[in-house]
Amino acid sequence: SDMKIINDLYKPAIGIIPIGDRFTMGGEQAAYACRHFFEFSTVIPCHYNSFKGFIADDATTFLRAMGPDAVKVRVMAPGATEDL
Repeated sequence: SDMKIINDLYKPAIGIIPIGDRFTMGGEQAAYACRHFFEFSTVIPCHYNSFKGFIADDATTFLRAMGPDAVKVRVMAPGATEDL
């Protein structure tokens, strides 16, 4: 897939991954991509909890699907910043 090619060529350490499920990947698909196509040290979910009832309301499904790799996930509040 294109995702695997991006990982092979650029080796990104941080992934900002859409998990909203209506217009982007859902939590399970996003977790699959993170776990099978990339080798991220940090994963930040995005594009969720912005349209109540229309897209995913939280990162629960994504975190559960990440399994043991959930320790790499940083769920951030809107407007929050973090040094990486």
